[in-house]
Amino acid sequence: MARFNFTPDDVARTRFSPASAPVAETVLAMAELRGHAAAHGHSRTSRWLREARRAFPATARPLLDLLRPCPPWPDFLDAFAPDLKEGLEEVRATPRAVLRSELSHHWQDRPGRPPTWVRNLADGDRESVELVVRALHDLHHAVVAPRWDNVLVAFHAEVARRMPVLAAGGPEAMFGTLHPRLRWRDDGLERTGFDGEYDLHGQGMVLLPSAFWTGDPLASVTDDGQRPTVLIYAAQPNGQLAHDGLVADPAASDSLAALLGPTRAAVLRALRAPRGTADLAATVGVSPASASEHAKVLRDANLIETRREGRAVRHSLTALGRTILGQLPAAGDWSAGKAS
Repeated sequence: MARFNFTPDDVARTRFSPASAPVAETVLAMAELRGHAAAHGHSRTSRWLREARRAFPATARPLLDLLRPCPPWPDFLDAFAPDLKEGLEEVRATPRAVLRSELSHHWQDRPGRPPTWVRNLADGDRESVELVVRALHDLHHAVVAPRWDNVLVAFHAEVARRMPVLAAGGPEAMFGTLHPRLRWRDDGLERTGFDGEYDLHGQGMVLLPSAFWTGDPLASVTDDGQRPTVLIYAAQPNGQLAHDGLVADPAASDSLAALLGPTRAAVLRALRAPRGTADLAATVGVSPASASEHAKVLRDANLIETRREGRAVRHSLTALGRTILGQLPAAGDWSAGKAS
C-alpha cells in the first residue's frame, strides 16, 4: 500500500494539470506498445497500436532499453511541460548524478549488464543523452502527433467530467471515481499495488489524465519537493478507454471540427501561433476575405482576439481559445521526477 499524506495546504492546492504533456504522453504510448507486446504478442490489437507499430521509427529503438513493459521506469523521463520542445529540454538538462543514480537503480534487478550506450548515458555522455532526446522527439512525431487533437479532446473531456465531482464532494469523492486502486482515507490518498509513504510538501497533487495509458495509476514524486507530485491515470472519455479514439480520422473523430466546422476549426488551430490575415489565409488555404470572416466569428465567440499593427491586423488565441486547444501553460517548473 502506498500512501500520500495531505495537509490542509495540499488539499487546497490539489488540481488538474492545465494541459496535456507531450513528452509524458510519448513515454506512456511507448509503454503501452511494450506492455501490450509482452502480454499479447501478435494477438488482435486496437487499431492505434497496429498503426503505431507500423510507424515506429528506428531512431526510437533506444527507448526499448529504457522502458520495460511495466513500471517503474527511469525517473528522468518524467517531463510534464505542455510544450514538446520544453519537455525535451527538461530531459536534456538532467544532471549527470541523477542519470547515474536512476539508471543504476533501474538496472539493479535486470539480468546482465546494460548496453554500452546506457552505461555511457549513466556517465552523462552527451551523445547518449541526445540519443534519448531524438528517440522521444521522433517517436512523438511518428506516433503521438498524428493523434494529438484527439489526445486533447480526451484530456479536456476527462477534466470537465471530474471537476464538478471535486467541487461538490472534495478529494474523497473525486479520487474515489478515478480508479479502483485509489481511495481517500484518513486525510490521505492510498494506492494499492506498491509500497511507500510520501509527503506532498504543501504543494498539493497535480492530476494528469492520459489518453494513451491504460494501466494502473502512476505517481511521479520528488524527494526534495521541488515540484508537485503528479498522479497519472487513464482518461476514460464517456466511460470508455480512449485507444480506438486515438486513431487520426478527421471525418470520424474531429470533435473540434464537429463543433466549429472544419474550416473554422482549422483557423483556430492555425492561430496556435499569432498570424496576420494574409498569413492565416495562406496557412488554412482560403481567401483573405474568408479568413477575415471566420476570424470575426471566432472573435465574437471570445476564442481569438485581433489587434491592429500599423495598417495590418494580427490574430491570436484568447485564454478560452488556448484552453480548447490544450495550450494553457503549466504551473511552476516541472523538472524530471520519479515514476512509481
